[in-house]
Amino acid sequence: MTVSAPPLPEVFGNYAIKGIQEVLPSEPVSWWPATPGWWVLAAIALLLLARWGFRRWRRWQADRYRRDALAQLAALKGSPRQQLQATAIILKGTALAAFPRRDVARLSGSAWHRWLVERGANFSDSSRALLTEGQYRDRHEPDATAVARLVTESAAWVRQHEARQP
Repeated sequence: MTVSAPPLPEVFGNYAIKGIQEVLPSEPVSWWPATPGWWVLAAIALLLLARWGFRRWRRWQADRYRRDALAQLAALKGSPRQQLQATAIILKGTALAAFPRRDVARLSGSAWHRWLVERGANFSDSSRALLTEGQYRDRHEPDATAVARLVTESAAWVRQHEARQP
């Protein structure tokens, strides 16, 4: 016994689309580069990015002494005399880290101030006096405002000087 489908009417379905064929979508376009030139360009771009990253990392490592000095200047506590002495030590340590020891270690007083100015320091007159003579001149407590100005100007020099490693 065979079962057959019932007879269909002559007009079946939507008569407005009779004879239209269905459009099949094409394969999706691949986002992967199809030609070797794009692969070469991607490799060059990756090499340049790696080089840039390595240089930035080396620069960040080389500037560690700056970050340390700025953190020490920001954390200064105590009397103005103690802050003055600590600032002088931090400035000398920063200079020794950034410049050849033979050029920095022997400097003191006005020669030290002149050397800093030649390398971009911009100290006010009160800061110059504190830096060159303030620690040695007298036993009176230095002006707290002048010491704060010296700390600010020292931090500016630490940020902006151009280091010359031996």
